Amino acid sequence: MRLDVAAAVREAVSIWRRDRDVIVAVAGIFFFLPNLMLSLLLTMDSAPVSADPATADNGALVAALQAQLIENAPWLAVQALAELIGIAVLLALLLDPARPTVGAALRSVFRRLPVLVVAMLLVNAAKLGGLLLLVLPALYVIGRVFVVMPVLLAEPQRRFGDAMSRALALTRGHVLQLLSLSALLYFGGQLIALLLTSTASAVSRSGGNPVTMAMLATAIAFVGAAMSTAFALVRATVYRRLASKG
Repeated sequence: MRLDVAAAVREAVSIWRRDRDVIVAVAGIFFFLPNLMLSLLLTMDSAPVSADPATADNGALVAALQAQLIENAPWLAVQALAELIGIAVLLALLLDPARPTVGAALRSVFRRLPVLVVAMLLVNAAKLGGLLLLVLPALYVIGRVFVVMPVLLAEPQRRFGDAMSRALALTRGHVLQLLSLSALLYFGGQLIALLLTSTASAVSRSGGNPVTMAMLATAIAFVGAAMSTAFALVRATVYRRLASKG
């Protein structure tokens, strides 16, 4: 049976309108502030780039990018963990029929945090593995793991392996729809974030005004928070529809 993606998106918008105050509070703490911290503290040294592409030192460029990644690893890890907790809290608030408070949802998430971290690492490893093989396997993986996190939060009685199998079963036959939805949410936000990040890098290299840099960092953090919030809401509504069908 075909998944009504448009209806899932409309339901997510309805949830946003109904519970906007709570969603904004959670997103502000776990999405916006960590993203802002990352934008302000991320070390972005200029990589050696030749003016002539034919003589560009690709090895030096890769080495510079690796060095930046290693140097910024602690901040990236903190941001990723905060985002995971925020998404899990939103999913717990939306999918628990008991309608828990934010405090109760947060306590529930912290109790299950090791499992959630392992799930996140496995999902990201699967995506990376698919990408290393070919682009198509990576796209397939993205569609199949779309509801892994909602299953873990909505069906806590399931063991880890069983929850992963349940998520794969729910997405069977819906890969293209879920992949298209992911692309719509992800690439739209990433395009805006990339433009803002490129502008911030250019301003930084030219010794730009700190106020301008702070404004750009705030805009980048806002876009990231909006994208994470949209992903969480839509994943919750998609899970509900898939779970109701079996």
